[in-house]
Amino acid sequence: MESLQGLAIGFKEIFSMYNMLVIFAGSMIGTVVGALPGLGPSAGIALMLPLTFSMPVNSALCLLVGVYMGTMYGGRITSILINTPGDAPAIMTAIDGYPLMIQGKGGLALGISAFSSFAGGFFGLLVLVFGAPVVTRIAVNFGPHEYFMLMVMGLCTISLLAGKSILKAIFMSLFGFLIGMIGSDYVSGFVRFAFTPELIEGVDFVAIIIGLYGIGEVLINIEKSVRLDLGKPAFKIKEFIPTKKDIAATSMPTLRGSVIGTLIGILPGAGGTIATFLSYAVEKKISKHPEKFGNGALEGVAAPEGANNASVPGALIPLVTLGIPGSGGTAIMLGALIMYGLRPGPLLMVESGNIVWAMIAGLIIANIMLLFSNILLIPVFINIIRLVQKYLSPIVAALCVLGAYSLNYGLFNVWVILVFGIIGYFMKKLQYPSGPLILSVVLAPLTENYFRQSLMISHGNYGAFFARPVSLGIFIVIVGAVAASIISKLMKKSKKQALAK
Repeated sequence: MESLQGLAIGFKEIFSMYNMLVIFAGSMIGTVVGALPGLGPSAGIALMLPLTFSMPVNSALCLLVGVYMGTMYGGRITSILINTPGDAPAIMTAIDGYPLMIQGKGGLALGISAFSSFAGGFFGLLVLVFGAPVVTRIAVNFGPHEYFMLMVMGLCTISLLAGKSILKAIFMSLFGFLIGMIGSDYVSGFVRFAFTPELIEGVDFVAIIIGLYGIGEVLINIEKSVRLDLGKPAFKIKEFIPTKKDIAATSMPTLRGSVIGTLIGILPGAGGTIATFLSYAVEKKISKHPEKFGNGALEGVAAPEGANNASVPGALIPLVTLGIPGSGGTAIMLGALIMYGLRPGPLLMVESGNIVWAMIAGLIIANIMLLFSNILLIPVFINIIRLVQKYLSPIVAALCVLGAYSLNYGLFNVWVILVFGIIGYFMKKLQYPSGPLILSVVLAPLTENYFRQSLMISHGNYGAFFARPVSLGIFIVIVGAVAASIISKLMKKSKKQALAK
């Protein structure tokens, strides 16, 4: 009841035409920023931050959360239409979204992803409104040992992203670990494999995904001279709105993705990228037809998008209750709160509760606005791609180069995307899966960091990983999942042998 009263106060604080326009503008700007390769929530919020200094605090926060949620919606657009993820969490959407686009179902993929994004954001907001204090108390129990086990759990999904060959997946995973090790060590500061000063901070992850998925796809399309089956030119909204059958087929994947996204979002540093990987892996594992994944499965679009958007309210939970940012975007918002004269931490809800509830109310309104605007704009997206189809490859290449240059306003990342574009091209030609590579690049530095922190805290005692209840619980889940996967594969093999006889 107290939460509902606070939310009512928040809506009262922001309910004005000016604030509605601010939220709408932030949502649309965020959608565009999210769709552009190389940018993302952190860049979007950082770009808008200077504009908020002369605005009332409530309006400023509404603008920032509108941009934040909008970037999560926007990332899926280029993932589905041109196989170039706007940001890291949108990688998993491209795996099944782009095949749907090639099959002439790009509008349906955009529609399903919009509904799933809305549902994920709505679920995360429910948890933010009603369960923030309870969930935060659970998250406080996570230390380096628990985070290490969580990273190991993420790495166990490699087998689910492997495709036909587990050996190729392992090879790409090891290659990803090698890339993740480049740069200065978190603990000692020792520089590894940095043959040029630009590599001291490691290889930029966004540049890697732009190269693999953007430039790599351009090279493949040039070779094949691919033309997308976009159907007849039309602006009929009903063609892009999912049917009851489509919604029924994707409702449970969306719900599961929303739960995973919210829980992962709450954990500081985990973020939407890991949430989308886990949600996709879970859906593929429990699906009765896992062979559809990677070839245009609607569940493969719905689950990651639900997880992606649910991670936004999830990441706000530790921010507003503990003053701990749960993602890169909330880290910038933490700085914004401090600049506005607020004190992030356990007392924020007590001292500035009306402002916090106004921010949450703004996020709810932004989520609703984004659903309708994204559905209405689907025909525009499709027809833009239709009009520029002849020039699509050079346009995508130009966007990739622009996105890479904007990462640090230098040419080094442009060379990085070209190198990884060539790698991505040969990976596709030789049928090496990109999922394990990306997952390892993301998790390698985090896994090493949490592992070393754990050993430093426990004075080199490996038994500490199994002495802590939460860490032990995660380990049991890992063992159970691996055992279930092995048993499942053995049973399928025995069934094939029995049918062959």
